Amino acid sequence: MKKYLFVILPLSFNLIFLAAAPLFSVTDGEQFSSVEERRILAAIQERNERLRDREEQLEKRELQLKTLEAEVDKKIADMQRLRNELNQLLDRRDAEEEERIFELSLIYERMNPQQAAALISELETDLAVNLLLGIKKKTAGQIMERLNPETAIRLSKAFTDLSVSDAAGN
Repeated sequence: MKKYLFVILPLSFNLIFLAAAPLFSVTDGEQFSSVEERRILAAIQERNERLRDREEQLEKRELQLKTLEAEVDKKIADMQRLRNELNQLLDRRDAEEEERIFELSLIYERMNPQQAAALISELETDLAVNLLLGIKKKTAGQIMERLNPETAIRLSKAFTDLSVSDAAGN
């Protein structure tokens, strides 16, 4: 019987110890009365960990996007600056071209109308029209009289098209 006491006694202490301890415990000190509550808590904790991981990923992604957005904004600003510079250069070139055409029209105005007509008939239509526009109307009429009919018609049509496109804002 003493032999059985040595076996039963430690088992009894274990049972008493287990009976005194709560069925389930959580790190927060909460106790659960069922396995289902423990499973739900474990699922919630797992979900919270996944959400924290996802939130960290989203924060990293947001930082990357902000960095990229700043780079894109900088490139857009650079492109706008270059576009403005290009427009200024084009405006300056157009102004210089207009000045040269004006000066050339003064030269044509002082020429013999027959000579001016011969030269204008060989020019591109746009340049010829612009030259005629810079010449006094009386002198331009004398030059037009001396052009061959096909060239005079071509320049007259271009002049009317130019007037319409200028009125349209082009």
